[in-house]
Amino acid sequence: MNRPYWLALLLLLAGCSSVGTPTDVAAKEQAGEWPPSVGEVELRVAQQVDEAALLDLGLIVFDPGIPEDESSHSERGIFPRIREVEARYLPVVLREALVASNIWGVVRVLPDDDKTLELRVTGEIIHSDGIDLVIRIKAQDATGRVWLDRTYHDTTTQADYPALSVTDPYQDIYHRIANDLGQLKSQLTGREIANIRDIALLRYAASLSPEAFGEFLTIQAQGEYVLRRLPAQDDPMMVRVKRIRNQEYLFIDTVNEQYGSLYEDMEPTYYLWRQYGREQVIFKQDYQQRAASRSSYGSRGSFIAMQQIYNAFRKSKELDQGLAETAAEFNSEVAPTVLEVDGTVFRLSGGLDAQYAQWREILRSIFTLETGLPAVAH
Repeated sequence: MNRPYWLALLLLLAGCSSVGTPTDVAAKEQAGEWPPSVGEVELRVAQQVDEAALLDLGLIVFDPGIPEDESSHSERGIFPRIREVEARYLPVVLREALVASNIWGVVRVLPDDDKTLELRVTGEIIHSDGIDLVIRIKAQDATGRVWLDRTYHDTTTQADYPALSVTDPYQDIYHRIANDLGQLKSQLTGREIANIRDIALLRYAASLSPEAFGEFLTIQAQGEYVLRRLPAQDDPMMVRVKRIRNQEYLFIDTVNEQYGSLYEDMEPTYYLWRQYGREQVIFKQDYQQRAASRSSYGSRGSFIAMQQIYNAFRKSKELDQGLAETAAEFNSEVAPTVLEVDGTVFRLSGGLDAQYAQWREILRSIFTLETGLPAVAH
C-alpha cells in the first residue's frame, strides 16, 4: 500500500477519534451534556412480591439517535447500521435487569409506541463507542405523569471486556436505570397503582371506541388523565376490550421471543465490536498525543502506528459487516408471522413494526364487527 493512502487513512481515522477522548468527555460532563459515569451499581432485587403492587412495563424500541446530516456520522463515530441494531438490542438488555429486579408485572419490548401502557419507557442513544455509552431514558405512566426524564452515562474499563464474558460491559447503566425506576415505583401507594392500571385499560378502550369509553376519563390542561368513574365489573364491552388487549399482547410476546433471538445471535459479534471499538479509540488517543508532541513523526514508530490504525479500521469494518448481516438475517426471520383469532388465521408480513401495525388494525376491525360501533381511524 502506498504512503499517500496510508496518510489519508490515518488523517480520516484520527479525525473520527475526536469524539470520546478523555478531554471531550470531561468537557461534555462539565457542560452538562453528559452526566458523570454511573460507576459500579448493584441491582436492587425485591425478595417478596406483592401481586397487588405490580405494574406492567413496556420498553419501546430506542431512538437510534442518528443525525440526518450524513457528513457528521464519521466525525461523531456513528455507524448507522449498527445504531439501528443497537436501538433494538439495548432495550432487551434493560428488560433483563428490570425482570431481575422482581418488582414489575410483565415487562415487554415493543416495536412501536403505545401510550396506553401502564408504564411506558422510551430511550434515545446519545453516544456509543465501546468506551462510553450515553442514553436518555424517559418513563411515563398511563395517567400522563412523567416519572423519569434523565440522561445516563457509563464508561467501561479493560476489566469490563474479559474473554467470553457473559456480563454486558455496560451492565451498571442498566442496573442504575432499573434501580431508579424501582425507587420511583416504591413511592406509590396501592391506590395510585390501581388508578394507573384502571386508566391504562380505559385509555386502551377509548382508543378502540371513544364514543363508548371517552366519558370515563377526563384530560386535564397539563395532559394528565383523571378517572371519572369505572364501568360496571360485568360490562360486556369491557370483557371484549380485555380480550382484544390480550390478543395484542399475544403478538408482543411473540415479538419478544424474536428480540431475544436477536440478542442471542448478535451478542458475541456485538461484544467484539464494542471491545475492538474501545481499543481503537484508545490507540487513536495515544497516537494523537504522540503526534501532538512530535515525538516520532516520520520514524519507524509512525509506520507501525499507521499499520495498527489500518488494522483497527479493517477489523471494525469486518465487525460492522458481521452485525449488518445479523440484522439482515433477523429482518428476514421475522416475516411472516401467523396468528389465529377465533378460528381465523392471519398472516402478517414485513418488519416487526409493520406487523405490529397490521395486527392492531386487525384487532380493531374485529372489535368493530363484534360491537357494531363506528371504526376508529388510526
